[in-house]
Amino acid sequence: MRTRPARVRPSIFEGAYTLVTYAVAVGVADVRRDPDPTSELVTQALLNRSAICGQTSGEWTHVTLSDYEGWVRTAELAEPPVKGFTRVGEHCSTPLDLAAVITSTRTELYAEATGNEQLGKVYLSSALPLLDSTQTARLQVALPGDATAWVARSAASIRRLEQPYPTAPLQFITDHARSFLGVPYLWGGTSFEGIDCSGFVQLCYRMGGSIIPRDADQQHDALPHSVTREEMRIGDLIFFGSKAITHVGMALNNKEYIHAAGGEYQRVVINSFDPAASHYNQRLDEIVWAIKRVVP
Repeated sequence: MRTRPARVRPSIFEGAYTLVTYAVAVGVADVRRDPDPTSELVTQALLNRSAICGQTSGEWTHVTLSDYEGWVRTAELAEPPVKGFTRVGEHCSTPLDLAAVITSTRTELYAEATGNEQLGKVYLSSALPLLDSTQTARLQVALPGDATAWVARSAASIRRLEQPYPTAPLQFITDHARSFLGVPYLWGGTSFEGIDCSGFVQLCYRMGGSIIPRDADQQHDALPHSVTREEMRIGDLIFFGSKAITHVGMALNNKEYIHAAGGEYQRVVINSFDPAASHYNQRLDEIVWAIKRVVP
């Protein structure tokens, strides 16, 4: 079962209480329990995720995210991108705050509007301020640290910054879930490089316009709408555990569910509650804790 780091007081840095908001400056940053690369990976933060920074320890900075806290390498943080005018024509700009929201599981950041020089990768759900939408194939975006890059237009959607994740049908959410089939299981993971069970359902529901907590037990407690197995339908979250909640999956229909599974699978897989199905898992069938419906 995932456990959350204990909450801490604002940290004393150079003799004063210092809390500064920065942004994650890499495609995906590890957030660890302690300022040590061998410490537990408690979660990950995607590019441009806001992070309230406090105490530093060597090459590490303690950060508080909207749903977690831990230690990130200081080099992976930078000043938030400056939002300015968005270029929409050769001689036309608009002050509207627009964002390019990544809708592909993973895509490249390019140095120029054309060419193949890459600056790194960016992952599903990252929202980056839009700077230029006049090019046919790519969009220019602002990055933390006063940098810029270009992303493939086909890999992103232009949206308002204040509403980057509009409400979408359940099929849209499960389609995103299916795109992760075979992705490695990673405790604390939140991206296509590796993901855990609760990070997986949180990410898919974020893309569908619903913001739910990070950990499975938090998700269970935050969702008041319980359903029976007979009522289970697409999009419902299935919580598993014998003595406490230890796992979560997402229903694809009234029998099948998709989940980022450790143990025997170590990847995102689909299982069934139908004993006659080849992908039936008896152990999970016997430890269903609850089924909850996410109501936007």
